[in-house]
Amino acid sequence: MSERRWRIRRTEPGAWEELSRALGVSGLVARVMAARGFRPGAEAEAFLNPRLSSLPDPFGIPGMAEAAERVARAVEDGEALWVYTDYDVDGVTSAALLTEFLEACGATARCRLPRRDREGYGLKTEALEEMAAAGARVVVTADCGIKAVEAARRARELGVDLVVTDHHTPGEELPEAAAVVNPRLPGGAYPEPAPAGVGVAWNLAAAVRSVLRRRGHFERRPEPDLRAWLDLVAVGTVADMVPLRGVNRVLVAAGLGLWNPPRRPGLRALAEVARLRPPLTAGNLGFHIGPRLNAAGRMEGPRAALDLLRAGAQDQALGCARVLDGLNRQRQAEERAALASARERVEREGWWPGRWGLVVDGPDWHPGVVGLVASRIAEAFHRPTVVLVPQGPGLKGSARSVPGLHLVEALEDCRDLLVRYGGHAAAAGLELKADALPAFRERFDEAVRRRLREEDLVPVLDLDAELRLGDLDGATVGELARLEPFGVGNPRPIFGLRGLVVRSVRDLGGSGEHKAVVVEHEGVRAEAVAWRAPEAWGFLAPGARVDLAASAELHTWNGRTSLRLTVKDARPAG
Repeated sequence: MSERRWRIRRTEPGAWEELSRALGVSGLVARVMAARGFRPGAEAEAFLNPRLSSLPDPFGIPGMAEAAERVARAVEDGEALWVYTDYDVDGVTSAALLTEFLEACGATARCRLPRRDREGYGLKTEALEEMAAAGARVVVTADCGIKAVEAARRARELGVDLVVTDHHTPGEELPEAAAVVNPRLPGGAYPEPAPAGVGVAWNLAAAVRSVLRRRGHFERRPEPDLRAWLDLVAVGTVADMVPLRGVNRVLVAAGLGLWNPPRRPGLRALAEVARLRPPLTAGNLGFHIGPRLNAAGRMEGPRAALDLLRAGAQDQALGCARVLDGLNRQRQAEERAALASARERVEREGWWPGRWGLVVDGPDWHPGVVGLVASRIAEAFHRPTVVLVPQGPGLKGSARSVPGLHLVEALEDCRDLLVRYGGHAAAAGLELKADALPAFRERFDEAVRRRLREEDLVPVLDLDAELRLGDLDGATVGELARLEPFGVGNPRPIFGLRGLVVRSVRDLGGSGEHKAVVVEHEGVRAEAVAWRAPEAWGFLAPGARVDLAASAELHTWNGRTSLRLTVKDARPAG
């Protein structure tokens, strides 16, 4: 609903030409890299050539030494190890990775996953007591636990050593655990402040292996190859929407090698039901694989996703994949209904554009889709958004932000109204008592107003360069793949193309919301696809002159490869 302002990334004169010569890349690739702040040197070289050998020492993460020592001792002494994670993709991939790694080291490891609808996010005392009753001596968390103060206290009472690994923002009080591992804690030497939870888990595995190797553990058994779990790290990292720069880029790039083709039976089956064909990209993991894995935790419980990831036989994996695909279809239907209701509520109440922070509640929305709805509302209205649904005597929900606002900091201004909260700068979860809703709605709006400026409420679309359509040929566009993997922090390049003439328009699919538009400029033609084209783009009609903001890639269909644009924004030529 908010009209976007196009902003061309500025570069110093001669910067891209210098990059092109130094790196031996095309002018188009060099222009994109220069627009994103790269200059000739080691950083640019490492970006183009991500290597596992460049990864930093895992012991640089605060708390890692203590965690690795305790887990290694449990492996050697045969203590009962349990893994506890979140129910999303990041959590479930962490669960599969740590359980399989510990088993490969000779340990007996069990896994406990919470249900979103019954337990919610984080390690609760009830779950800790359940694991202790089942014999747990060491519990390792992943993607959660940094605020599990009460559960840590209960663990000490029960004689259970709790090893917390997490990547979320720590609270004022840390849990009193055997070890607390988090790159966001002060005093560390790890250069990546924002890995996914599964990235922290993979580093824990590396550190534990190092301790066990030093103690001679692998003199009597094969040493696990940590590269075997990078397929899980890749999908968990992409799905958790952490920046794909630095360490995260290296891990995802290496993990994509295990996706082409997928080697793990569960992931191969999931790619099959999603009708994906190699080469798979980070975009495929984010838009096709991740949602299907997430559907289990959103609609029922995450165990189905874990069963798929750990399936050993292809027929078993295919059955799990079909279950997840069906759950994903249910999720899509629930999301569409809740989104339509939430948008109608915002417009009916007159909250946009007057409010700077939106708090929307619905009595019958499925709790598993509130985060998705919050994302879509925040994107549509360009406002930090909280979406809440009833749970027990109170309300529970998810929040999503816009650039410029750290969500957790804004929620801290409302902490006296909240039962609990936590998350990142861009996404958070929260709970509050039902009678606190009116006050929270006002307080959240006030918190947003204190932190944003009016210009922050106008969405900005960054363009990497302005080009002519003729600048985009098969060779130069194909070379853009060197900038993969694309995602948060390294988006697919977007170019400004002005003065294009629309030659034809046709619908894609049966809904009428997707369009295929053939455009022409100076005798060069290309097809541009507009997914979910808004009604405001009705000017995309034959004969019209338009300006497009679009990404470019090579598209193969029926054996023929051609340039295809994906429209990010459109406006009449001006």
